[in-house]
Amino acid sequence: MDETTKKVIDRISVVYPKPTKIPTGQTCSVFYDCFQLSPSDLARLAADAVGEVDHDSFDMVVGLAYSGILYAAAVAGGKKVGILQKDGQFFGPSLTGARVILADDVVHSGGRLKDAAAKVTAAGGTVVGCACIIDRSGGAFQSGIVSDKNGASVPLWSAFQTDMD
Repeated sequence: MDETTKKVIDRISVVYPKPTKIPTGQTCSVFYDCFQLSPSDLARLAADAVGEVDHDSFDMVVGLAYSGILYAAAVAGGKKVGILQKDGQFFGPSLTGARVILADDVVHSGGRLKDAAAKVTAAGGTVVGCACIIDRSGGAFQSGIVSDKNGASVPLWSAFQTDMD
């Protein structure tokens, strides 16, 4: 990670004096407040996470509401963007036949992405990868949390990796 990206991550890091319950229900000493990111920050972090991904390998990016929506637009780089709403409904272009990257801000266990992948698949899309700003899964994600239509694990691209504490 370069110095500018490190400064962005440091700026959104909220350090608690003792382990604290965060919105996901987990306990940690550091919370990442991704709502503080500017559009240029999001673009930088998207480039850090998916800059090496072939732009022709996907058709659209689906952002998980609410925190993944703006990041999805940055990851898409001009391609189609959809939203998986909190109620599980999809908003955006048709998923039928689409190769999809799922986007969220912070990944903990991968559960939200796994649920999203099932919804995208049920709607006719194929998940080809997942992108996040911060991966806190401690490697758990790469053990098959989200898989493609053939059962193979899809990659998780992130700008920053860390454990829960």
